[in-house]
Amino acid sequence: MFKHAKALTDNGSEFKGAFSRPHLEQGLTHWHTYPKTPKMNAHCERFNRSLQESFVDDHEDLLFTDWALFNGKLADWIVFYNTQLPHLSTQPNPEKTTSKDNMPRPPIQTLLKPNPQRNR
Repeated sequence: MFKHAKALTDNGSEFKGAFSRPHLEQGLTHWHTYPKTPKMNAHCERFNRSLQESFVDDHEDLLFTDWALFNGKLADWIVFYNTQLPHLSTQPNPEKTTSKDNMPRPPIQTLLKPNPQRNR
């Protein structure tokens, strides 16, 4: 299905066994970051912080009482995060002042907007 798929993870125990086994069986590449190098995986670390502060802290009780509800709400939050929440990293020109044309936008809008420089 994902012939050339790759995964980059830290060396946490959650990425051993059940996670890495299917990768090996399907011949997919699984890279590991070096220990104690959060800058090597900065985008994921930043997402993890956003996830913790914006979702998990507010729904922590469900982790111990209702996994199905927690996972459903988490899926909704991830859709919101990627389709509705403006991200500063999507601001076209951070050096310019904020204007109608230079506002941060959700990642999905950035991905779907034609970008002539992307194909270079």
